[in-house]
Amino acid sequence: MKKLNGREIKALFVLSIVVPVGLLTTLRLSGVLKGPITISETTTLKAVKWEFQRPVPDQSIDIYDNLDATYVDNGLSATFRLEIWKYINGSMSWIPPGDWVDMGIRINATIINPNGFVNGVNVIFRNDSRPSHVNLLRTYLKFSNLSLVDIKEDRNLESYTKAYIKLSAVNHQNRIYFSAFAHWNLLDASSDLTHQMELTYELTYYNGTAYNKIIQPFQLSVFGR
Repeated sequence: MKKLNGREIKALFVLSIVVPVGLLTTLRLSGVLKGPITISETTTLKAVKWEFQRPVPDQSIDIYDNLDATYVDNGLSATFRLEIWKYINGSMSWIPPGDWVDMGIRINATIINPNGFVNGVNVIFRNDSRPSHVNLLRTYLKFSNLSLVDIKEDRNLESYTKAYIKLSAVNHQNRIYFSAFAHWNLLDASSDLTHQMELTYELTYYNGTAYNKIIQPFQLSVFGR
């Protein structure tokens, strides 16, 4: 048997690492191998802020503010949109207690690399400074190349997470769309109080070489009178 020299031993060592890693990647991408993915890079984008002053006197107001955050880099082109539609004065409605804000959520994303694909999407409502609920209207959920994994609203007033939507991409598609409709219910009897909540969009994708995650926060503030 031929005795291997130092260069040949080094080459075999490299192959012993590269081949199993490549095989694992192939099995995962083909769907044979299940389990959690390894995120190579997580990018948190600059928060988009929305502020609203409660009106005097109490009244309901049409707002129609569209807040867009666009990200084009690292194999991904995505637009994260938050639409603030209305502020509803609770004293003028049959639904007690407190006021609420109607909003729409939209995500459009395309993976530029033809070998890439979207892996999943999460939308999370959390960290209101005062008691509130988030109601997610299930009949208004719309999505393309995604499947609904979980949706939850937490009625515990002390909970950090108010609600979330979790979706998984199907068939390794390189383009997805998602939209939802939500009520942010401000649970207080007085319009003098201030509410501040964070709404976070999370998107994970494979850019052709690695899995990455993009986090886009929206910070919402409703100021007391």
